[in-house]
Amino acid sequence: MMRGKIVIGSAAKPIYMKVFVIIFVVLLLSLFISCSDESISVSRASKMESAMSSDYAMSSPVYAAPPQIENYPENSSEPRIQINGNLSLEVQNLPAALEQARALVIQYGGSITSSDSGGSLNRYANISALIPRDSFYELIGVMKNIATKVTNENINSNDVTEEFVDIEAKLNVMKQTEERFITLLSETANVEEVMSVERELMRLRGEIDSLEGRMKYLSKTTDNSVLNIYMTEEVPITGSAWSFFDSLDNSVRNMVSFSKHIANFLIGIIVFSPILIGVILIVFLVYKYGRRYVFRRKK
Repeated sequence: MMRGKIVIGSAAKPIYMKVFVIIFVVLLLSLFISCSDESISVSRASKMESAMSSDYAMSSPVYAAPPQIENYPENSSEPRIQINGNLSLEVQNLPAALEQARALVIQYGGSITSSDSGGSLNRYANISALIPRDSFYELIGVMKNIATKVTNENINSNDVTEEFVDIEAKLNVMKQTEERFITLLSETANVEEVMSVERELMRLRGEIDSLEGRMKYLSKTTDNSVLNIYMTEEVPITGSAWSFFDSLDNSVRNMVSFSKHIANFLIGIIVFSPILIGVILIVFLVYKYGRRYVFRRKK
């Protein structure tokens, strides 16, 4: 009997060992598969996180520019200054001076953006022009020569170099972040991750378009200057332009206008006289009886 038990135990031992080895191998395989899936998802998440963090880091106070953004374009070092000028001139002949001013603007590479003129007694003209920055001051000096008198000259400037460089740096970072998102989108198969990446791409594209529009505006307003020219025509006291009858006619017109104002004032007084009389009467009665009342109280 003892020998039978020993034979049974020794025969069953290899079977238990095989079962144990199979279970151990299955556990190792399942553990390896789960670790590989987890590493893939972690790598994808780390890619997305790194792409997002590079974009969000621009607003962080401790942000350091990536090593690949070392050199900006050469025009970043140039000063970006917006210059606007206003010039008021007094001329002898307004139509001739207006034509000469327009010719000078075109001669110096500028373009007229708006122009208007008018006036019956004292004629005037307004010109607004966009002038290249390099010829702005030279044009102002030449423009003064067509006038008999410069009544006002005002030039103001605004330095936007810092804003221009800051926008340029942000654009470089955002475009590189956009490229990383596009690369990540081609490698992503999960639907949720694809939608998340596309949302970030849409947001980035909107911010890039906004910054590019601002850069175009700054470039245009710093490469060109705005010059507003206001011209008035002299009114000579004597000479062929002065006429006795015209002066008499203007004086009569002014006298008639003044008489109309006086007549309107008198008519207004007559129309509102009942109201004025009633108000004066009420004030008088209140004053009279109020004084009597105060006098009686003192007694």
